[in-house]
Amino acid sequence: MLSKALAGVYSIRKKPEQVVVVYRPEDDKETAKWLQNLNSSLYPNLILQSVFVPGQVAAMNAGLKASTNDIVVILDDDAIPKPDWLDIILEHFENPEVAAVGGRDIVHPHPQVKEQIKAGYIDYWGNIIGNHHLVVGPAREVDALKGCNWALRRSALGTLHFDERLLGKGAQPGNDYWLCLNLRHFGWKIILEPSAIVDHYPAVRLDHARDVWSKSKCFEQTRNEVAGRLAFYPWHLKLRFILFHIFMGHRNCPGIYFIVHSLIKRPKSLIAQFTGGWAGFFAGWRAAKEFRENPPGIPALPPAKK
Repeated sequence: MLSKALAGVYSIRKKPEQVVVVYRPEDDKETAKWLQNLNSSLYPNLILQSVFVPGQVAAMNAGLKASTNDIVVILDDDAIPKPDWLDIILEHFENPEVAAVGGRDIVHPHPQVKEQIKAGYIDYWGNIIGNHHLVVGPAREVDALKGCNWALRRSALGTLHFDERLLGKGAQPGNDYWLCLNLRHFGWKIILEPSAIVDHYPAVRLDHARDVWSKSKCFEQTRNEVAGRLAFYPWHLKLRFILFHIFMGHRNCPGIYFIVHSLIKRPKSLIAQFTGGWAGFFAGWRAAKEFRENPPGIPALPPAKK
Protein backbone atom coordinates (compact mmCIF):
# COMPACT_ATOMS: atom_id res chain seq x y z
CA MET A 1 0.00 0.00 0.00
CA LEU A 2 2.86 2.37 0.80
CA SER A 3 4.35 1.82 -2.65
CA LYS A 4 0.99 2.72 -4.25
CA ALA A 5 0.64 5.79 -2.05
CA LEU A 6 4.15 6.99 -2.98
CA ALA A 7 3.45 6.36 -6.66
CA GLY A 8 0.35 8.52 -6.31
CA VAL A 9 2.34 11.32 -4.65
CA TYR A 10 4.91 11.34 -7.45
CA SER A 11 2.17 11.30 -10.09
CA ILE A 12 0.42 14.51 -9.00
CA ARG A 13 0.73 17.43 -11.40
CA LYS A 14 2.15 19.86 -8.84
CA LYS A 15 5.46 18.25 -7.94
CA PRO A 16 6.29 18.41 -4.22
CA GLU A 17 9.53 20.04 -3.16
CA GLN A 18 9.94 17.44 -0.41
CA VAL A 19 8.43 14.06 0.32
CA VAL A 20 8.90 12.93 3.92
CA VAL A 21 8.13 9.34 4.88
CA VAL A 22 8.00 8.73 8.61
CA TYR A 23 8.49 5.11 9.64
CA ARG A 24 9.38 2.97 12.66
CA PRO A 25 12.32 0.71 11.76
CA GLU A 26 11.80 -1.62 14.72
CA ASP A 27 8.10 -2.25 14.06
CA ASP A 28 8.25 -3.19 10.39
CA LYS A 29 11.67 -4.31 9.27
CA GLU A 30 10.40 -5.33 5.82
CA THR A 31 9.03 -1.84 5.12
CA ALA A 32 12.19 -0.21 6.50
CA LYS A 33 14.37 -2.34 4.22
CA TRP A 34 12.19 -1.51 1.21
CA LEU A 35 12.42 2.22 1.93
CA GLN A 36 16.18 2.14 2.33
CA ASN A 37 16.57 0.44 -1.07
CA LEU A 38 14.41 2.86 -3.06
CA ASN A 39 15.91 4.17 -6.29
CA SER A 40 16.60 7.85 -5.58
CA SER A 41 16.18 8.78 -9.23
CA LEU A 42 12.60 7.50 -9.17
CA TYR A 43 11.83 9.24 -5.87
CA PRO A 44 13.50 12.68 -5.97
CA ASN A 45 13.51 14.86 -2.85
CA LEU A 46 12.57 11.88 -0.68
CA ILE A 47 13.43 12.17 3.01
CA LEU A 48 13.22 9.13 5.28
CA GLN A 49 12.50 10.09 8.88
CA SER A 50 12.69 7.31 11.45
CA VAL A 51 10.81 7.54 14.74
CA PHE A 52 11.08 5.19 17.69
CA VAL A 53 8.01 6.28 19.68
CA PRO A 54 4.79 4.42 18.78
CA GLY A 55 1.65 6.23 17.70
CA GLN A 56 0.44 8.49 14.93
CA VAL A 57 0.96 11.69 16.94
CA ALA A 58 4.68 11.01 17.35
CA ALA A 59 4.97 10.18 13.65
CA MET A 60 3.26 13.37 12.48
CA ASN A 61 5.26 15.55 14.85
CA ALA A 62 8.42 13.95 13.49
CA GLY A 63 7.24 14.66 9.96
CA LEU A 64 6.52 18.31 10.79
CA LYS A 65 10.01 18.66 12.24
CA ALA A 66 11.68 17.04 9.23
CA SER A 67 9.88 19.19 6.63
CA THR A 68 11.03 22.73 5.88
CA ASN A 69 8.44 24.30 3.58
CA ASP A 70 5.66 26.61 4.75
CA ILE A 71 2.87 24.43 3.34
CA VAL A 72 3.06 20.95 4.84
CA VAL A 73 0.83 18.34 3.21
CA ILE A 74 -0.14 15.28 5.26
CA LEU A 75 -1.32 12.03 3.68
CA ASP A 76 -1.92 8.65 5.26
CA ASP A 77 0.06 5.79 3.76
CA ASP A 78 -3.21 4.18 2.66
CA ALA A 79 -4.42 7.23 0.70
CA ILE A 80 -3.68 7.83 -2.99
CA PRO A 81 -4.18 11.41 -4.24
CA LYS A 82 -5.77 12.25 -7.58
CA PRO A 83 -3.41 14.03 -10.01
CA ASP A 84 -5.02 17.45 -9.39
CA TRP A 85 -5.37 17.05 -5.60
CA LEU A 86 -2.44 19.25 -4.58
CA ASP A 87 -3.20 21.95 -7.17
CA ILE A 88 -6.70 22.33 -5.73
CA ILE A 89 -5.47 22.33 -2.12
CA LEU A 90 -2.78 24.96 -2.71
CA GLU A 91 -5.15 27.44 -4.35
CA HIS A 92 -6.84 28.07 -1.01
CA PHE A 93 -3.59 29.06 0.68
CA GLU A 94 -3.53 32.21 -1.43
CA ASN A 95 -5.82 33.56 1.28
CA PRO A 96 -3.40 34.48 4.11
CA GLU A 97 -6.08 33.82 6.75
CA VAL A 98 -6.29 30.11 5.83
CA ALA A 99 -4.29 27.81 8.11
CA ALA A 100 -5.45 24.39 6.90
CA VAL A 101 -7.12 22.85 3.86
CA GLY A 102 -8.42 19.33 3.39
CA GLY A 103 -10.37 17.30 0.89
CA ARG A 104 -12.62 14.31 0.45
CA ASP A 105 -11.47 10.71 0.83
CA ILE A 106 -13.36 8.11 -1.17
CA VAL A 107 -13.22 4.97 0.96
CA HIS A 108 -12.55 1.65 -0.79
CA PRO A 109 -13.26 -1.18 -1.42
CA HIS A 110 -16.89 -0.16 -0.88
CA PRO A 111 -17.21 3.56 -1.59
CA GLN A 112 -20.25 5.20 -0.04
CA VAL A 113 -22.77 6.64 -2.49
CA LYS A 114 -24.89 8.58 0.04
CA GLU A 115 -23.39 12.01 -0.54
CA GLN A 116 -23.65 14.80 2.04
CA ILE A 117 -23.52 18.58 1.73
CA LYS A 118 -22.46 19.27 5.33
CA ALA A 119 -19.26 17.91 6.88
CA GLY A 120 -16.56 18.86 9.37
CA TYR A 121 -18.74 21.06 11.59
CA ILE A 122 -19.77 21.32 15.24
CA ASP A 123 -23.50 20.61 15.58
CA TYR A 124 -26.02 22.03 18.07
CA TRP A 125 -25.09 19.36 20.63
CA GLY A 126 -21.34 19.95 20.46
CA ASN A 127 -20.51 16.89 18.38
CA ILE A 128 -18.11 17.21 15.46
CA ILE A 129 -19.85 15.76 12.42
CA GLY A 130 -17.37 14.13 10.05
CA ASN A 131 -18.74 12.91 6.68
CA HIS A 132 -15.51 14.00 4.95
CA HIS A 133 -15.71 10.81 2.87
CA LEU A 134 -19.21 11.70 1.65
CA VAL A 135 -19.02 15.46 1.19
CA VAL A 136 -19.85 17.19 -2.09
CA GLY A 137 -20.47 20.76 -3.13
CA PRO A 138 -18.37 23.94 -3.09
CA ALA A 139 -15.42 24.66 -0.84
CA ARG A 140 -16.44 26.00 2.55
CA GLU A 141 -15.07 27.04 5.93
CA VAL A 142 -15.36 24.26 8.53
CA ASP A 143 -14.38 23.44 12.10
CA ALA A 144 -12.33 20.30 11.48
CA LEU A 145 -10.64 18.26 8.77
CA LYS A 146 -9.96 14.56 8.42
CA GLY A 147 -6.31 13.75 8.95
CA CYS A 148 -5.84 11.31 6.08
CA ASN A 149 -5.54 14.13 3.51
CA TRP A 150 -4.92 17.73 4.48
CA ALA A 151 -2.37 20.52 4.44
CA LEU A 152 -1.17 22.99 7.08
CA ARG A 153 0.42 26.43 6.90
CA ARG A 154 3.53 26.17 9.05
CA SER A 155 3.67 29.89 9.78
CA ALA A 156 0.14 29.65 11.20
CA LEU A 157 1.10 26.87 13.59
CA GLY A 158 3.52 28.92 15.65
CA THR A 159 4.58 26.42 18.33
CA LEU A 160 1.42 24.32 17.88
CA HIS A 161 1.95 20.61 17.22
CA PHE A 162 0.01 17.36 17.59
CA ASP A 163 -0.88 16.64 21.20
CA GLU A 164 1.09 13.84 22.84
CA ARG A 165 -1.40 13.68 25.72
CA LEU A 166 -4.01 12.01 23.52
CA LEU A 167 -4.49 8.36 24.39
CA GLY A 168 -4.08 5.41 22.05
CA LYS A 169 -1.36 3.00 21.05
CA GLY A 170 -1.76 3.43 17.28
CA ALA A 171 -3.79 6.24 15.72
CA GLN A 172 -4.65 8.42 18.72
CA PRO A 173 -8.31 9.27 17.99
CA GLY A 174 -9.16 12.92 17.53
CA ASN A 175 -5.64 14.26 16.97
CA ASP A 176 -6.66 15.96 13.73
CA TYR A 177 -9.83 17.52 15.16
CA TRP A 178 -8.01 18.80 18.26
CA LEU A 179 -5.33 20.53 16.17
CA CYS A 180 -8.06 22.14 14.04
CA LEU A 181 -9.96 23.35 17.09
CA ASN A 182 -6.81 25.04 18.38
CA LEU A 183 -6.36 26.87 15.08
CA ARG A 184 -10.03 27.87 15.00
CA HIS A 185 -9.83 29.13 18.58
CA PHE A 186 -7.13 31.59 17.50
CA GLY A 187 -9.18 32.83 14.54
CA TRP A 188 -7.67 30.93 11.60
CA LYS A 189 -9.82 29.70 8.73
CA ILE A 190 -10.01 26.00 7.87
CA ILE A 191 -11.25 25.07 4.41
CA LEU A 192 -12.86 21.83 3.24
CA GLU A 193 -12.61 21.37 -0.53
CA PRO A 194 -14.70 18.37 -1.71
CA SER A 195 -13.17 18.42 -5.20
CA ALA A 196 -9.71 17.64 -3.77
CA ILE A 197 -10.00 13.85 -3.69
CA VAL A 198 -7.92 10.91 -2.54
CA ASP A 199 -8.71 7.22 -2.84
CA HIS A 200 -8.58 5.82 0.69
CA TYR A 201 -7.95 2.15 1.48
CA PRO A 202 -8.19 2.06 5.30
CA ALA A 203 -5.60 -0.27 6.78
CA VAL A 204 -6.28 -2.81 9.50
CA ARG A 205 -5.79 -1.15 12.89
CA LEU A 206 -3.31 -3.00 15.06
CA ASP A 207 -4.48 -1.50 18.37
CA HIS A 208 -8.30 -1.70 18.18
CA ALA A 209 -10.34 -3.27 15.38
CA ARG A 210 -12.86 -0.88 13.85
CA ASP A 211 -15.89 -3.04 14.63
CA VAL A 212 -14.85 -4.16 18.13
CA TRP A 213 -15.94 -2.09 21.15
CA SER A 214 -13.59 -3.04 23.97
CA LYS A 215 -13.41 -1.22 27.30
CA SER A 216 -9.98 0.28 26.52
CA LYS A 217 -11.05 1.46 23.05
CA CYS A 218 -14.19 3.13 24.41
CA PHE A 219 -12.21 4.76 27.21
CA GLU A 220 -9.50 6.16 24.91
CA GLN A 221 -11.84 7.45 22.22
CA THR A 222 -14.26 9.07 24.66
CA ARG A 223 -11.54 10.64 26.81
CA ASN A 224 -9.83 12.20 23.80
CA GLU A 225 -13.12 13.43 22.34
CA VAL A 226 -14.45 14.96 25.56
CA ALA A 227 -11.16 16.63 26.53
CA GLY A 228 -10.74 18.18 23.08
CA ARG A 229 -14.34 19.30 22.67
CA LEU A 230 -14.88 20.79 26.12
CA ALA A 231 -11.55 22.62 26.23
CA PHE A 232 -12.86 25.63 24.29
CA TYR A 233 -16.65 25.20 24.41
CA PRO A 234 -18.76 27.95 26.06
CA TRP A 235 -20.90 26.85 29.04
CA HIS A 236 -24.15 26.51 27.07
CA LEU A 237 -22.53 24.21 24.50
CA LYS A 238 -20.93 22.18 27.29
CA LEU A 239 -24.39 21.73 28.82
CA ARG A 240 -25.91 20.53 25.55
CA PHE A 241 -22.92 18.20 25.02
CA ILE A 242 -23.50 16.61 28.45
CA LEU A 243 -27.25 16.26 27.90
CA PHE A 244 -26.63 14.61 24.53
CA HIS A 245 -24.33 12.04 26.11
CA ILE A 246 -26.83 11.25 28.87
CA PHE A 247 -29.85 10.77 26.62
CA MET A 248 -28.26 9.70 23.31
CA GLY A 249 -24.53 9.06 23.55
CA HIS A 250 -22.40 7.14 21.06
CA ARG A 251 -21.39 3.54 20.58
CA ASN A 252 -18.18 4.21 22.47
CA CYS A 253 -20.06 6.01 25.31
CA PRO A 254 -23.72 4.92 25.32
CA GLY A 255 -26.45 7.11 26.73
CA ILE A 256 -30.03 5.90 27.13
CA TYR A 257 -30.62 5.49 23.37
CA PHE A 258 -27.39 3.60 22.67
CA ILE A 259 -27.83 1.40 25.74
CA VAL A 260 -31.05 0.14 24.18
CA HIS A 261 -29.41 0.02 20.74
CA SER A 262 -26.50 -2.07 22.04
CA LEU A 263 -28.81 -4.40 23.96
CA ILE A 264 -30.33 -5.27 20.59
CA LYS A 265 -27.28 -5.12 18.32
CA ARG A 266 -24.24 -6.03 20.48
CA PRO A 267 -25.34 -7.10 23.97
CA LYS A 268 -22.05 -8.88 24.74
CA SER A 269 -20.05 -5.66 24.49
CA LEU A 270 -22.49 -3.34 26.29
CA ILE A 271 -20.79 -3.56 29.69
CA ALA A 272 -17.41 -2.74 28.14
CA GLN A 273 -18.95 0.13 26.17
CA PHE A 274 -20.68 1.59 29.21
CA THR A 275 -17.89 1.24 31.77
CA GLY A 276 -15.09 2.21 29.37
CA GLY A 277 -17.03 5.04 27.75
CA TRP A 278 -18.25 6.73 30.90
CA ALA A 279 -14.89 6.34 32.64
CA GLY A 280 -13.43 8.03 29.56
CA PHE A 281 -16.07 10.78 29.71
CA PHE A 282 -15.17 11.77 33.27
CA ALA A 283 -11.45 11.46 32.51
CA GLY A 284 -11.96 13.77 29.53
CA TRP A 285 -13.99 16.20 31.66
CA ARG A 286 -11.06 16.45 34.09
CA ALA A 287 -8.49 16.72 31.28
CA ALA A 288 -10.38 19.50 29.44
CA LYS A 289 -9.11 22.17 31.84
CA GLU A 290 -5.52 21.04 31.28
CA PHE A 291 -6.07 21.01 27.51
CA ARG A 292 -7.49 24.53 27.63
CA GLU A 293 -4.85 26.04 29.90
CA ASN A 294 -1.89 24.16 28.40
CA PRO A 295 -2.62 23.51 24.71
CA PRO A 296 0.00 21.71 22.59
CA GLY A 297 1.67 24.95 21.58
CA ILE A 298 0.35 28.38 20.66
CA PRO A 299 -0.65 29.19 17.06
CA ALA A 300 0.42 32.46 15.47
CA LEU A 301 -2.22 35.13 15.11
CA PRO A 302 -3.94 35.40 11.69
CA PRO A 303 -3.33 38.64 9.75
CA ALA A 304 -6.74 40.05 10.69
CA LYS A 305 -5.89 39.87 14.41
CA LYS A 306 -2.32 41.19 14.33
